[in-house]
Amino acid sequence: MKKIILLLIFTYLSVGTSYSQEKRDFFTMVKGDSLAIFLINPPSSNEEYNVFRQEVGVDKEFILLTKKTPVKPVIDASEAKVILGFDYELIKKALNNASDFEILRTIRSGGFKGGLLSLISNKAAKVAGRWYLDENIKSGKTYEYKLVFENSSGVKTDSITKKIIAKEIIPNAPKSLVLEAGKKKIKVKWEYPAWNGDFSDLGFRYNVYRKVGAGSFEKINDEIIIRDDTSVPDFNDLWLQYGEKYSYYVKIVDPVGNESKASNIAELLLNDETPPSIVKGLTTEPYTNGIALTWDMSLELDAAGYYAFRSLGLDKKFKQITNELVAVDVPFFIDTTVSASTRYFYAVAAVDTAGNIGKQSNPISAYQEDKVPPSAPTNLSYTILNNMIELKWNKSESKDVKGYYVYRGEKEKVMPRITHTPITTVAYSDSGYKGVGFGYGGKFIYKVSAVDFARNESEKVTLIVYAPDLVAPKPPTNFTVKNFNGRYIKLYCGGSPSLDDDIYTIYRSETGNKEGKLVEFTETPFNYKDTSVIKGRTYIYYATVIDTAGNISEPTKKDTIFFKDFSPPPKPGYASAKIVNGKVELKWSRVIDFDFVGFNVYRSDFPTGTFIKVNKEIVKENSFTDPLGTEKHFYRIRSVDTSGNESKYDETVSAK
Repeated sequence: MKKIILLLIFTYLSVGTSYSQEKRDFFTMVKGDSLAIFLINPPSSNEEYNVFRQEVGVDKEFILLTKKTPVKPVIDASEAKVILGFDYELIKKALNNASDFEILRTIRSGGFKGGLLSLISNKAAKVAGRWYLDENIKSGKTYEYKLVFENSSGVKTDSITKKIIAKEIIPNAPKSLVLEAGKKKIKVKWEYPAWNGDFSDLGFRYNVYRKVGAGSFEKINDEIIIRDDTSVPDFNDLWLQYGEKYSYYVKIVDPVGNESKASNIAELLLNDETPPSIVKGLTTEPYTNGIALTWDMSLELDAAGYYAFRSLGLDKKFKQITNELVAVDVPFFIDTTVSASTRYFYAVAAVDTAGNIGKQSNPISAYQEDKVPPSAPTNLSYTILNNMIELKWNKSESKDVKGYYVYRGEKEKVMPRITHTPITTVAYSDSGYKGVGFGYGGKFIYKVSAVDFARNESEKVTLIVYAPDLVAPKPPTNFTVKNFNGRYIKLYCGGSPSLDDDIYTIYRSETGNKEGKLVEFTETPFNYKDTSVIKGRTYIYYATVIDTAGNISEPTKKDTIFFKDFSPPPKPGYASAKIVNGKVELKWSRVIDFDFVGFNVYRSDFPTGTFIKVNKEIVKENSFTDPLGTEKHFYRIRSVDTSGNESKYDETVSAK
């Protein structure tokens, strides 16, 4: 009923008059030979009114209809409660359990709630003084009604006159009724057009009718289902029985009880398709001749019993092991078909009376403890094929063997297991640490054991395997060569990724000459200073490694380096220039340095311009003749060493 205040807004607003309006007004509704007058604004506590009627064209004067007593509001809360009768509880709930006085005050108010309650209940409209029923009319006739208002002193205060055609207006029938099945319930949904301002459209609440099987339709909603233009109307029919066929239609009713034609009829055979909830509390324990399962009893009202399921692994399918339902009130089962030393996984599912099977419970494991290890395998042997070590052995004589573990190591004390789970065959192909075989050779120790279903492991049988080394080692890593400030060449060599590296060798050659061994070493990383190099020469370096079997690696990438220093020689001094026979002759002082090789001569058209070298070969002497030089040219002299470093110039000279 909380929603009634919101849902009836359209009905009360349909009269087209606001509550604050002082002018009195009423509207009418007709059913059969009765016409109801509904006063929009209720009279005050000291007012009453008489109702007069005349048939237009027949009566010459108005006839007083309220001969016994005028229409007036009830002012005593106890009297109002008696008049309301069964509607009292409905209104009290809608007003959040208000007191009798508050209920009367709300009904008699000219406010929104009072108007809505008066439309919902004709008895509330009578308490408010809004309602008068004329029970002596003829359908189709035109009548004129006059309401005359007086105060408690008998003084006339107001009057209203209206012509009314006494015509019964039946609301339009609801349409598009559909049904939705639920768990022992059916939701009925239908459509009804939104109110468009037509005062004749006063249907405001729905009646839902239901037929079970071949029975008769009966109204099933005790509560009021209010017309609501803001949402799709619906009704939930609860506590139904599975296997029954239910039929429904809906009608809409106006305030005077005019009921529309029925909507379309919708039918639904309600079947139970909802499985029971998951069984909880499953436990297992050893029993005399099997494994006992217990679980919490299902609280589903339609639970019929249970099925038990078993599997040999969580990744395997669970199979039903109960041929018949376990009684719903006896949540207990003994599995007598188990084998010793076998681990089992169990689950239980509830079943309802419709045959729906619920989801299986969380699985739980169980086994009968076995502490006796199986016998060991025998006759372990090997062959080497394509660098793989192929192991074979004779199976264990024990009957409960699940499989075999294989161990491998290079030392007796370090023997990791290389089969993570027991293998079921009596052979194993070992592809090595990196899965590429044992081409690198070595001595390996193998052990094989048997494992039963209780995870008991037998003694290990041992075998020593010698694998030949056929694979060359990987080249050394991070081989680098660097000129160390013209003093020597520094070499760095990292280790080979191969595990059986033995001797490393660095080779050196000069451009165009045969290479030769420079140095050998066994420990890495290795640093070496090559001090036998000569400045101005180009050298090529690379490194290799030999493993313990004599296999030699590919060489590292060759590194070429031109050996030189970075310090320029002293600059020449006392440069001079003069014209001799049309040529420029240049002279300068001698330079002394340990790696000095000669001079370069540069010429420019300007003293601060760009200077270009004019000698094709290194000038060995302290003089040079420029056949193309003139008195307009400028010169600079630079000394050169074996590393190609040039000195600074001392001064710029010309032949002027």
